[in-house]
Amino acid sequence: MQEVVDLGKANSTKGFHPPEPSTVAVIMYTSGSTGKPKGVVIEHRSLVASMAAIGTKFSELGLQEGEETYLAYLPAAHILELVAELTMFSLGSAVGFADPKTISSKGACRQRPDGSLNLKPEYPHPPGGIQEFQPTVMAAVPKIWDILKKGVEDVVGKGSPVKRFLFQVAFSGRYWAVCHGRESPLFKAVVFKKLSDMLGGRLKVGLSGGGPVSAEVQDFIRTAFCMPLLQGYALTETCCAGSVQMKDDVRNGVVGPPLGSVEIKLGPCGEIMDRSKKPYLASDTMHYSMPCAGRGEVLIRGPSVSSGYFKQPDKTAEVFDKEGWFHSGDVGVLTTDGALMIVDRVKNLVKLKGGEYIAIEAMEKEYSTSAYVNGINGGIMCHGDGDMDRPVALVQANTHELEKWAKANGVQYKSIEDLCKSKEAEKLVLDSLVAIGKASSLGSNEIICAVALIPGTGPADGTPDAASPWTPENGGLTASNKLNRNPIVITYAPLLEHMRKQAIR
Repeated sequence: MQEVVDLGKANSTKGFHPPEPSTVAVIMYTSGSTGKPKGVVIEHRSLVASMAAIGTKFSELGLQEGEETYLAYLPAAHILELVAELTMFSLGSAVGFADPKTISSKGACRQRPDGSLNLKPEYPHPPGGIQEFQPTVMAAVPKIWDILKKGVEDVVGKGSPVKRFLFQVAFSGRYWAVCHGRESPLFKAVVFKKLSDMLGGRLKVGLSGGGPVSAEVQDFIRTAFCMPLLQGYALTETCCAGSVQMKDDVRNGVVGPPLGSVEIKLGPCGEIMDRSKKPYLASDTMHYSMPCAGRGEVLIRGPSVSSGYFKQPDKTAEVFDKEGWFHSGDVGVLTTDGALMIVDRVKNLVKLKGGEYIAIEAMEKEYSTSAYVNGINGGIMCHGDGDMDRPVALVQANTHELEKWAKANGVQYKSIEDLCKSKEAEKLVLDSLVAIGKASSLGSNEIICAVALIPGTGPADGTPDAASPWTPENGGLTASNKLNRNPIVITYAPLLEHMRKQAIR
């Protein structure tokens, strides 16, 4: 770093030289979750276009210039975080910096001025960044929203039967009101006030991006935390500009209409078929039983879109066509009212032995809602390939729930690692996942046939072992907390090979 500073001093010129629109602002590397990371060249014009589009969207959501507080916790090398922070700065907002592991007070602690430790989500000096900064707007990946949901469920589950009954009645009543575009002032003030205080008590809107959020999680956050949770869709290659769900849209799985700095259309998906073995076509008028205005690969064009990949002209030519369209690799459905839905990523559609495609990310989105899945330790990774008839899953186990179940059912075990290897525990978790899969929109070939439970007691840093949680520090997750599939497959090869035998008919 000092050499760079000295070089600048030795070659300095007088005067300020502002960047041109085509000047490179940053080279942002993709996460590498589906292959070797590529350096996305983002010019100043793209950043400015995205900031203007997102700033306009924030205004539509009711956010006021100079009056908001944003909670930043993702790595700065994540396009969502970079553009969100720059946009909030441009709007005169306050920005508080946190960390994914201490974004909430659950599992965190904070030293008070007198030296004592605070382990509870209470004022003053709360351990979690949400309570400390009391944001009015927050963007998070689905994993964070799922963790917040399970944290509330854990607290409610420890309450008395009367309190659990009252919560369920209030939740059902408010959920019905939200689904019909109405409010529930009494439930909001009496029952859910404490829950909204868990998020600082000032959140006006929550944004979910970086992957699909399950309907169960989205509905829960909307209802229990008394705020709209909107899904957005964008990529590093589009400088975080894509689409954002409308504030009054209470549908699940919808990522909304395009932002002002881009246009979106659907193109052919090649040989990729849906679960009914039908091709995705822009001329389609039905998506299974739902009317639609087209299906296909999502193509995005506009001033926000990157100029290509750094020193990789061949890779650039593969996805950036001559007309300026970026080919996202995501399969989308356009609703009849002009909103976009993301069905799955083409690169994560896996073909099984019988020729059926399974949507890996869509499966993980649904299965992650199980009480036996530990989202903090990395969640669940579904797996399948052309030699398997059915998919399997590696599950970071919620050991607290497993031990509670074992105690209630008289299941003996020597250690938590021993419990995770037991056939009884595997059956319990598998049954839970199968029930979730059958109750969701997943296809019959996407129902898990076997699981391996990981206790999360191994190294979280450095070289992982078969008991490790998945973290960015040990390579199980990318820096943006997405599953890093290839390293996980290598680390857990023996477990996957064992399950493969059960996945072949």
